[in-house]
Amino acid sequence: MCNLADEQYVARRLRREGYEAAQRAGGLTPDPTLHAEAADLTAEAARKVAMDLLLHPDRPTAIFCFSDRLAFGIYQAASQLGLRIPEDLSVVGFDNHPFLAESLLPGLSTVQLPHYEMGRWAVQQLVARTAGEGPEQPVSFLAPCPLVIRDSVARPSS
Repeated sequence: MCNLADEQYVARRLRREGYEAAQRAGGLTPDPTLHAEAADLTAEAARKVAMDLLLHPDRPTAIFCFSDRLAFGIYQAASQLGLRIPEDLSVVGFDNHPFLAESLLPGLSTVQLPHYEMGRWAVQQLVARTAGEGPEQPVSFLAPCPLVIRDSVARPSS
């Protein structure tokens, strides 16, 4: 997993928890030695982290990234090392930035943020709070985030 060390990103903890919960649901035990953190939210920072991961003798065969931008850096590192996506390395991003996810070759499989639903909920909370009906304390909202499947993940052989 390529994550972000900076705690300024609220989603950091929740995305990591979701990643680890999905591993456990799939019968896997999360391996902290395979968790890498980029210094910031740039492709360059992710590329540096990926080079360390991918040069390891027991390198991962798949990387899940905190964002599509970090996934772009993974693509760059894989290319520099002569690794093919998805044949040698599967990559999954988060955010589904269409320009980035659809422009990468092969297209990046990524988790879609439900921007419309998030915005609608935020406005509803604002209107309720302005009318004195909403909670005074901050509240959370978890929305479904579907996986957008493209070609960056290896398919099981038959």
